[in-house]
Amino acid sequence: MEKLRHLQGMRDLPQESWLRLKDAQERLREFFSSHGYRLLETPVLEPTELFLRKAGGEMASQMYSFTDAGSNAVSLRPEFTSPIMRHYLEHASEIDLPSRWHYAGPVFRYEEEGDGRGQFTQVGAELIGSSSVLADVELLTLAASVPLCLGISGWKLEL
Repeated sequence: MEKLRHLQGMRDLPQESWLRLKDAQERLREFFSSHGYRLLETPVLEPTELFLRKAGGEMASQMYSFTDAGSNAVSLRPEFTSPIMRHYLEHASEIDLPSRWHYAGPVFRYEEEGDGRGQFTQVGAELIGSSSVLADVELLTLAASVPLCLGISGWKLEL
């Protein structure tokens, strides 16, 4: 059983940890929403090509990919930016710019170092459709505010 757990690279999440995670996600959802970011939930399973276009070979070695019953190459979501951009491109004619979305959910990535991680939760925000430096300032301000929102002290932001 231990070998199976190691191969999966995933860990169980006891109720206490799950409650802390859900509380942090809810506080961040409220935080991002209060700044005009709308929640966008994307599928956990996407075409493999979607992720390879953005990140190429390095990401390919970390993805959990397989061929589904319909002979489609699919992967478990290793990150959120690609699905957010896919959504934007599929619905561009209906979306006013700049557009702000936030997300939270599981991502799946194998990493050689450590325990391989496997599955972990990613929370973030995307601002699409502005080339203004103010968009960068907005996102950096949000990023710098997240630890405060979660009651985390002693942190630093490195660019």
